[in-house]
Amino acid sequence: MFQLMDVDIIALMVKVFLVSIAVIYAIFSFMVVRQVSLMNRSFTTSLSGFFTFLSWIHFLVSLVALSIILFVF
Repeated sequence: MFQLMDVDIIALMVKVFLVSIAVIYAIFSFMVVRQVSLMNRSFTTSLSGFFTFLSWIHFLVSLVALSIILFVF
């Protein structure tokens, strides 16, 4: 019985670690979206729309990864 509790505690610690890393990554990807937006306001190029699109795709992928981690674990 004691070994079973140890396994549960370790699994819980792994889950908390994965969720916290995924949340930090989602926050980081949102910050990338904001930085690209600021960059496009100060320095306009012909690829600004492409960079904005990539930053939003990056943010959406990080949200999908976060939701997968939340629902699987």
